[in-house]
Amino acid sequence: MLQIIIICYIIISYVILIEWRVICMEMQMDMSYVFAVMITGLVVVFLGLVLLILFITAIGKIFEAASHKKKSKETVAVRSEPVKAAVQETVADDEPDEQPDNDDEVIAVIAAAVAMMSEADGKTYRISSVRPARKVQSGNAWAMAGIRENTNPF
Repeated sequence: MLQIIIICYIIISYVILIEWRVICMEMQMDMSYVFAVMITGLVVVFLGLVLLILFITAIGKIFEAASHKKKSKETVAVRSEPVKAAVQETVADDEPDEQPDNDDEVIAVIAAAVAMMSEADGKTYRISSVRPARKVQSGNAWAMAGIRENTNPF
């Protein structure tokens, strides 16, 4: 990365020097003054960029350390007893899967998973209500693309 910055610095310096040389010949300015102004300007710009990089990196480390402390305070000691689950062998059917109407069984499985989580955490959770998921609207393709683009993470 440093080599790329140095190469860019040299190229930019050379281009600016050529332009300033033409201007200096027309205005009869001293070349050493032009060179000093050019170098000073480039040094200030690149130092500013380096300071911005260091500042953003430091802010990132500060927030990372703060979130790490917050996570370590929130972690609760989990019992080391493993939850024993019955293992059953299943035979795969060649028939296509159908969507049977077994909502009660699905709710029971979800309730069992919640109970296992509450047992592991040492807290008590309870399912207060069960509602069907909201149906996805099939609308304008452009509107859906806009929603997808605006809700994507960075």
